Amino acid sequence: MTTQTNHHRGRGAAALGLAVLGLATILGLPSSFASQTAPAKLQLSPGGSHGELDFPISWKRYYAYGEWTKIIAELQKKYPHLADISSIGKSRLGRDQFLLTISAKAAGPADKKPALWVDGAIHGNEVNGITCSLYLAWSLLTRYDYDPRIHDLVDRLTFYILPGLNVDANDSYVVFPNTANNPREPFRPWDDDGDGLYDEDQTEDVDGDGELSIMYAEDPQGEFQLSPDKRRFVAAADPREEVRRFRRIGTEGFDNDGDGRINEDDLGGPDPNRNFPFDWSLANGYPYPLSEQETRNVYEFWLGHANIFASFHYHNTGKLIMFAAPQAARAALAPDQQRLRAEQVARQLEELRKTNRYAQLFDRVVDRDVQNDMAVQTDIVTMGARILKDYRPTPSGAVGQAQANSYFTRGAFAYLIELWGTPLDGDVNADGRVDDEEYMQWIDVELGGEGWINPHPFNHPDLGPIWIGGTARKHMTRTPPARYIEDEALRNSQFALYCASQFPRVAFGDVAVKPVAADLLWVEVTVKNDSAYPTFSDQSLKLKQAVPDRLLFAGSESVKLIEVPARDTSLGEAGAAPAHGAGKTTEFRLLAKDAKTFAYLVKLDGSSGWAEFTVESKAGGTAKKRVELKAGR
Repeated sequence: MTTQTNHHRGRGAAALGLAVLGLATILGLPSSFASQTAPAKLQLSPGGSHGELDFPISWKRYYAYGEWTKIIAELQKKYPHLADISSIGKSRLGRDQFLLTISAKAAGPADKKPALWVDGAIHGNEVNGITCSLYLAWSLLTRYDYDPRIHDLVDRLTFYILPGLNVDANDSYVVFPNTANNPREPFRPWDDDGDGLYDEDQTEDVDGDGELSIMYAEDPQGEFQLSPDKRRFVAAADPREEVRRFRRIGTEGFDNDGDGRINEDDLGGPDPNRNFPFDWSLANGYPYPLSEQETRNVYEFWLGHANIFASFHYHNTGKLIMFAAPQAARAALAPDQQRLRAEQVARQLEELRKTNRYAQLFDRVVDRDVQNDMAVQTDIVTMGARILKDYRPTPSGAVGQAQANSYFTRGAFAYLIELWGTPLDGDVNADGRVDDEEYMQWIDVELGGEGWINPHPFNHPDLGPIWIGGTARKHMTRTPPARYIEDEALRNSQFALYCASQFPRVAFGDVAVKPVAADLLWVEVTVKNDSAYPTFSDQSLKLKQAVPDRLLFAGSESVKLIEVPARDTSLGEAGAAPAHGAGKTTEFRLLAKDAKTFAYLVKLDGSSGWAEFTVESKAGGTAKKRVELKAGR
């Protein structure tokens, strides 16, 4: 029995080695990957631990600023070879905006590798974005020694992760009673009611239950009545019906300044996601672009890190993949042409979804010089729809938003993810929506009754006898109940990791040697990029920020490159014919899933020699290929 067991263990070890080698091939890694750079604790079983137990974290709760900053500090301490922490600046109230930089230090400097930027919670109340950002960082660090895919990504890329952007409002939202919507903006003092005082009449937890709900007063002329189950205030169906009626007062609070009004001067300033320069407007981004320290710190970091290739920005709510798409073509279609275009796209999409229910197609017409970017983004968010399941891709807006600035001013592919939304597991009648009755059932069945504030009387010091309640609790609408957080974070991290895995990666394809004469040879070299992203975006080319890919030629002393007139290869279309007469340095561009072939005419002095080719790409890396040459072949 012992002998048999050991025998099987030996075969299992051999099979594991072959599996690693096969996985390296799938990932496009060199065959020596398994022996040279395999994860130290390789785990290929989906039933095994992939590092989760090396640094256990509960993902079924929200973390305040002091808590999540402690988590990232402990992560960095445990994985110092993979992570660094820095502050990109201070918030208005003096909190550090801490950034985690994740990249394998032994594989090169972080700022020399293509990077993915990730931020969470630019709006104060959107703290599930903090969770998603933290979860991504945790996955990268804990899985590095176990997961070949993560190991490869952390070796060759950099991840800049800013878990909380609007840190003052983020912390307030987690720690104190708040509505689902506030606080949202940075804490710039603001005199909303024009009385010369700032933020003096805020929403407050009147009844001390740890939540903010709505106040009502009994009023025979009121527009509301209690629902039959006594849990909601609903519109009175018949104004003549003699029922107990209520008038809506507003969100819980006191009249702190004695002016007879409540909550008229709450916390808040300008919308931070309307505060970036591109497409900024006074109406949306008052008082001026980058007026807020928190957004200015982010933008200045971007300016100093040209290696950022793509960016993710976590928001809520609505379950949307909002991608930065090129703007519609300047020559707008006439209304009838727009209608025909939309109908044509709808028919094409219907056909595509016969074989892929996650297929995406958009009726936006863009200028020719950015059509590749539109195609790339359509391809990427199609996979995003599959990974996130019930999220809907759509082009994002601009108006001073972070993701628009990432793309339009830096040329980085960018995504605004609207997290959470309607709990469709409560859609009992399968009509695609959750009505009020289904929502209450969802609270009772899926949440065991948690999540709702029942109406109850209260004696208000300013208003006298009132009622409070009839609303969901804080973590119910814009931010999910705790039991739903981890699934959201897992799926969103998978989409971010997919995008990172599709960063460009240059490699050599076929090399063909074709004799012309006894000592003359054409050497045709194919370089390729099998990834879903190009080596740089159309937008970066428009901005004149693109760094062309380069193919370099070198040869032995017996090999001489013959200069011949060359066809233009600089930024040609995908699949172009061989470029004869390539020189010692040839500049070009590899698009998504692209290959280009270059032909070199060489003269051989003697019977043999070699030619070496090096392809260099700012975002796609470097690859080398040496070819042995012999006279007559």
